Amino acid sequence: MENIIRQNRTSQVSIYVFAGIILSFTFMAITVAYGLDGIIMGVHDMFHDFRHVMGMPCH
Repeated sequence: MENIIRQNRTSQVSIYVFAGIILSFTFMAITVAYGLDGIIMGVHDMFHDFRHVMGMPCH
């Protein structure tokens, strides 16, 4: 019985970790794509190729 409970807790934690990683990456991608260009110098150059791969024109 204890092994079953431990497995359920582990799977619940891994789901939360996976969801957190996806949300963090999504927030980072949106922030970098739309919000940081004018604030931090060099962000445009750093993510220039990444934007073109996503299909975003930047020039």
